[in-house]
Amino acid sequence: MNIFKEMVLSIYSYKSYRSFLNNKKFKVFGFGVVLMMIYFLITMVLPFADFMFTSGGIGRAIVEYVPDFELKNGVLWVDDTFLYDYGDTYVEIDTDPDYVFYSAGEMWDFLSDYRDVIMIDSEKLILKNNGQVQEVYFDDIYFDFSRDELMRWVPYTYLIIGIFMVVAFIWMTAWFFVGALFVALIGIIVKSCMKCNLTFGQLYLMGVYSRTLPLLIKAVVSFLPFHIPFFYVINFGLSVLILGLAMQKLKEPESQPPAGFSSGAGSSMGNTGNGNDFSRMY
Repeated sequence: MNIFKEMVLSIYSYKSYRSFLNNKKFKVFGFGVVLMMIYFLITMVLPFADFMFTSGGIGRAIVEYVPDFELKNGVLWVDDTFLYDYGDTYVEIDTDPDYVFYSAGEMWDFLSDYRDVIMIDSEKLILKNNGQVQEVYFDDIYFDFSRDELMRWVPYTYLIIGIFMVVAFIWMTAWFFVGALFVALIGIIVKSCMKCNLTFGQLYLMGVYSRTLPLLIKAVVSFLPFHIPFFYVINFGLSVLILGLAMQKLKEPESQPPAGFSSGAGSSMGNTGNGNDFSRMY
């Protein structure tokens, strides 16, 4: 059975997990890598390709959307001001030397009203993301920078982005297999409750396949304009549910004997008919 057919079956055909248990470790690893390639393509490569197509490239985007700026001797100058205040997001850029924000500590009540904040004046940057607030003073930055310098770095930016993409894929793939390990650990509890005889290696294999549907849902959710609280609980909970449903199918006999079939010969071979001993399959 090819990997792409297994991906489809792993979503809805829980009885197929019986055949998955016969797969070699290398094929299971390949399944996880290909699955992550699809996820990475949807969530990282396609959005970047769309940005490149619609903006005309990084250089053109800088010319059209980035105002002229210069950071020199610890002081930032930006050619224009900017203010955006909508929902949970607040962005303000104003480098007029006579208009300086309070420190982050002094504006805590204001910052607490927003989830994402970017505030830039002539002397500092205040950034809030996912509840974490950071404050950076430009006089702690020991180099000068400008939009002209930024344009000179554009050819190298594509190389940097390429390296970042490779590193990000390796990192995300590694965490995928760690996530499958987490599912397998919970699967130990599930198999004990269901009295299903599976080794930890088999649970880990099933955990890899059980991540297909949650990962695809996660890819879709990444495009939503809002955040779903505790989505990781839903994500891994769905994998555990799939694991439990697959165990239920594994407990069922692999095939039913025809009506009137005499099982005497089979009984003499010690076949109990419970169909839940899978220690030979992996």
